[in-house]
Amino acid sequence: MKTRFAATLLACSISALAASASADTIRATSAFGPNHAIAKDVYPTIFKKLEELTDGRWTGQDTPSGLVAPNEMSTGLRDGVTEFGPLLMPYFIAEYPDSALVAELSMLGSSGQVISAAVTEYVATCEPCQAEFARNGQVYLGSDTTPLYQLLSTKPVKSLDDMKGLKVRSGSPFYAAYIEAMGGVAVQMPSSELFESLSQGVIDATFSSPHEVIANRLGDVVGYVTELNEGVFNGAAVATASKILWDRMDDADRHALAAASQFGLVAGIAGFEAQIREVKDKKLVEFIAPDQAMIDARDQFNADRLAGAAAILEERGVSDAQAKIDRYKALIDKWEGLIKPEMTADEIAALRDQEIWSKMDYAGYGQ
Repeated sequence: MKTRFAATLLACSISALAASASADTIRATSAFGPNHAIAKDVYPTIFKKLEELTDGRWTGQDTPSGLVAPNEMSTGLRDGVTEFGPLLMPYFIAEYPDSALVAELSMLGSSGQVISAAVTEYVATCEPCQAEFARNGQVYLGSDTTPLYQLLSTKPVKSLDDMKGLKVRSGSPFYAAYIEAMGGVAVQMPSSELFESLSQGVIDATFSSPHEVIANRLGDVVGYVTELNEGVFNGAAVATASKILWDRMDDADRHALAAASQFGLVAGIAGFEAQIREVKDKKLVEFIAPDQAMIDARDQFNADRLAGAAAILEERGVSDAQAKIDRYKALIDKWEGLIKPEMTADEIAALRDQEIWSKMDYAGYGQ
């Protein structure tokens, strides 16, 4: 009996090893470190779902940091240094002016799930956007969206007077303009440099989601979060494949990777929210309510920025900018109607696949 059991166990082990060995493994780089939701929630969910959808033909292996930094991701994907990674389009605004249009409209939308779905449909069905990715040797498969952005600082900030001269990290032109309008000094840098810059006094604060307190260990260098609720960062094409990888996949497996990506992106948004709850529950930082003058200034900035968005985008080379803004607004309205509060993460992901990715021609998409 023991001999037969051992033989059966050995056979199962050999079979599992053979299946693992035969699976084609995607080399991914989530880039923001092992504590970030992309590494903890997004990519593990994508690759688990991909294995399921391809009957084990494909899987993935993530390198959370060190291989390719966020500000190196565009060339890293193009050259095949990594095969799958998060492309932050505002970091490369000159290369992706049409795709990054959504980041100029960070003040729109009611929830991360709605905005993420609207951005994904916008970029996936936008010809100029697709041309930008193709020129850079990449294939777009979806975006996530952060929770509302707040001011994470090394000293308390409650008023516009507190903002004067404050050196604040910005990850996009929208937030740089907001910081300057509030009297601060905008400093452009990738989030991977936040910890060191804050600890050394290079910057005093960052406009980020509070999940960064855990994701980038900022709880060790910031003590305060001013709850300004100033839009979201929606310019991260977190599911971006290298064209080199895409060319290795047949049409069915391409759709499988696109569909699996939706499950990961939805899981990541939930992961962001879970990290913020942990920050609050453990009282890792002090949350501060801004005074009314700061709120009024935020609202005025958003109204003025939205009114001037078309002109700003035209200056970056986006043609027919107002028509494209209107199309994005319409997609937000569409997804506001489609996504219900009672829906599960899997239901939202399946809906994204049904509404966007099931309609693609995978012989032509990404070419």
